[in-house]
Amino acid sequence: MDTRKKIIGFEEALSIGQQRPVRWVTGHFDPLLVDHTRRLREFVAEGHALIVVVTNPENPLLPQRARAELVAALAAVDFVVMKDGRAASDEPEDEQIRRNFVQHVLERHAAGDKT
Repeated sequence: MDTRKKIIGFEEALSIGQQRPVRWVTGHFDPLLVDHTRRLREFVAEGHALIVVVTNPENPLLPQRARAELVAALAAVDFVVMKDGRAASDEPEDEQIRRNFVQHVLERHAAGDKT
């Protein structure tokens, strides 16, 4: 299956929500990390569609489309919507995951870690 077909428009996502229960998750996923995948699995609920809205942080590391395709490739995710700008409801955990990753990379770089 071409998981890119899971990337849909906002209006289509709303219509899915009229047909069955939906769980919405919003985040940047920049980059997509194992902590993100674990959190997304936590949102899976039987009988509900999991729709992930991919937003943009300031100065993203990856283009939004690339992040949307990575999220869509996850089995737990039913649909992905791309949204311009930041959402007031962006998951604070997503931002913390990103900060932790960036800090980890900077610390390893500063230490000259070659692993």
